[in-house]
Amino acid sequence: MTHLVFHHNHQLLPPARDDLLPVQLYGLSGRNHAGISVIGNPIIDKIKRLGVQIPSQVMDFLTIALAVTAADTFVRRVDTEDGWTRQFSIQLPLHEPTRWQPLKRDLERALHFLSGDIWDFDFQKGGYPPPVPYRWPDRFQLIRLRGRDCVSLFSGGLDSAIGAIDLLAQGRAPLLVSHAYKGDKTHQDLIAEALTGQYSRFEINADPHSYAGETDITMRTRSLNFLAFAAVGACAVQAVSQAEIVDLFVPENGFISLNAPLTLRRIGTLSTRTTHPHFIKSIQDLFDAAGIPCRIINPYQFKTKGQMVSDCQNRQSLADIVDSTVSCSHWKRSNQQCGICVPCIIRRAALYSGGIRENTEYIFDAVANVLNETDRRDDLMALSIALRQKATRQPGPWIVDSGPLPPAEFKNFQKMFLDGLDEVEAFLKSEGVL
Repeated sequence: MTHLVFHHNHQLLPPARDDLLPVQLYGLSGRNHAGISVIGNPIIDKIKRLGVQIPSQVMDFLTIALAVTAADTFVRRVDTEDGWTRQFSIQLPLHEPTRWQPLKRDLERALHFLSGDIWDFDFQKGGYPPPVPYRWPDRFQLIRLRGRDCVSLFSGGLDSAIGAIDLLAQGRAPLLVSHAYKGDKTHQDLIAEALTGQYSRFEINADPHSYAGETDITMRTRSLNFLAFAAVGACAVQAVSQAEIVDLFVPENGFISLNAPLTLRRIGTLSTRTTHPHFIKSIQDLFDAAGIPCRIINPYQFKTKGQMVSDCQNRQSLADIVDSTVSCSHWKRSNQQCGICVPCIIRRAALYSGGIRENTEYIFDAVANVLNETDRRDDLMALSIALRQKATRQPGPWIVDSGPLPPAEFKNFQKMFLDGLDEVEAFLKSEGVL
């Protein structure tokens, strides 16, 4: 088990040991103290630029999410006994620990579902309070919130771009919330500049830095931070608009959201659950219990990516920005989308199905070219196996391999999953792979 002790005051952190990792919350990465990792350096300034004071409960949820991100980043899976499952003991000060103590078990279960790790939280007093906002718009470049009526995740991917386009076409005025990681921000900016309508942007970065320098790259919990940033933005919108509750949109196609394992060996480590319906419901339940006024909505839960493309409410706008979007899971390695990972193939199948042409240059422009690359073809082979199983394997048991689903909507999930496989099959046939 790895013990992580958090505090925003580095003087109150214990020294590092082999089994203990001290982490400064909201610490300055340029002023590291020996043996202390840091996370959240830019965040307080970004929150102050919202111009309103956020509630204590959403500040505490952000603190929890940062602690989870730190643990997920700083503790490597390869160092564990089975090479995957980590056990975390997290000592974390909150501003209102008594509000979160009754929710501890529900939070730990949600995180276990999300990451596959074992989590144990010890909530204590003395957490970082909601920061006092900046008040001078011109001096501090405050984010415009007046007139905004919802929040939408904005990653730079194709789905989040369609989500923003559709909201604007419907006359909504969203606050677009982004993980402003290096590289991602460039694509987010290009897409945003091409949007038409009333919107604002809230860009934020957890900015984790490990004193040891070695970090884990699996990042199964990345969506928790994204939702925490969005909750901060939604509470700011709620404060200005005086709405009772604010819609928090998570635009993700249902096929990827469900992420049913393509093969039996992908049930565990290769099956992510970042926006799985069960996880989203778990976070909504925590929001409701903690009094965070957000309603999490995935408007594309029962749509494939191709159906999102086909039904986009401003297809000209989509055609204009499609080349600026990124779907690849490996693109940062070479600053180019590979064209043959699962997200790339689903993207290309969706654009093929939806009739939107792109000029994206993939590393493998012709999918069939990867068949002779034994170290690169795993995703394509997994999709091919899944397509062969489609005619004989029952979709119901197949889709619940990724997690529980609400019985009332089970048939809709099955249909969407099969439709998604059909899209991939049509594309791979067009590429001469099948």
